[in-house]
Amino acid sequence: MTAFRHHLTLLIIDDDVVSISALTSLFAKTFSIEVAQDGKIALQSIMLKDIDLVLSVVNTPIISGQELCTFVKNSQLTAHIPVMFLADNPSFEEEDECLAMGAIDYIDKKILPSILVSRVTNLMTMVAQQKKLAQVSCTDGLTGLANRMQLDTMLNKEWYAAVRGSHSIAALMIDIDHFKLFNDEFGHLEGDTCLKIIASIIASSKRRERDLAARYGGEEFVLLLPFTDLKGAKQVAQELIKNVINRNIQSAKQASHSIVTISIGISAFSPTHKKNAVDNPIDLIDKADINLFKAKQAGRNQYASST
Repeated sequence: MTAFRHHLTLLIIDDDVVSISALTSLFAKTFSIEVAQDGKIALQSIMLKDIDLVLSVVNTPIISGQELCTFVKNSQLTAHIPVMFLADNPSFEEEDECLAMGAIDYIDKKILPSILVSRVTNLMTMVAQQKKLAQVSCTDGLTGLANRMQLDTMLNKEWYAAVRGSHSIAALMIDIDHFKLFNDEFGHLEGDTCLKIIASIIASSKRRERDLAARYGGEEFVLLLPFTDLKGAKQVAQELIKNVINRNIQSAKQASHSIVTISIGISAFSPTHKKNAVDNPIDLIDKADINLFKAKQAGRNQYASST
């Protein structure tokens, strides 16, 4: 059990404070714990935090456990999260309903604590294995950054989190200047080394745990920055450009500069702002891509933004 320590998060939902305390005591040494006393607060936690397993009583206030389970299983962003029910008054009819709507398990709340711990731990074992496999499938094999599929998933998740939380989200589209010339002159092995170095610089520029560095394709990268406005995104871009220059990687003879440089397009929006014309998360990336083109047209080794 110690292998899971605080790497996986269990959401406990119960309107009984004593019960929450008892359940927290059972699992706090093994997992990170989130608690909620009603379905509405629980739903906010599920949408805004990285929840790995939901352990809920069936009859929760405001939004019932069954309604919550239905929402979780019908949303593309949360359908992977298993929901386990604890029943105060278990019945075959209620068990049938809960399992039919997608719950992974239905247990008498009076079950022996040791059995409950074993069931939750067994489920978390499967979750950990699935996350490990997902990490492999969502990682770019060369650079170790997130790949395009993972970027698309997290972009949607963070965009709608920004809508709900009324906060800004920014994206940096990053391109290695004259990378084709670099490959032509030094070869693809050196080109791969260059990609890895730039990727590591981008990854090290993340300021928050939820920031995401991804390889977009070829020599293009995206840095997704939740909770970041345009001013903050510009600061990150300036640091990135400086850090790449400081690595002093020799560039191709025909390149604009004697060392490898990058160009960056920036976009930043608050999706809930009434004057915001952006309708979906794809627009965030598209706008950054347009500004990247502007930065390259202006001479490269710089960033461009809308304002």
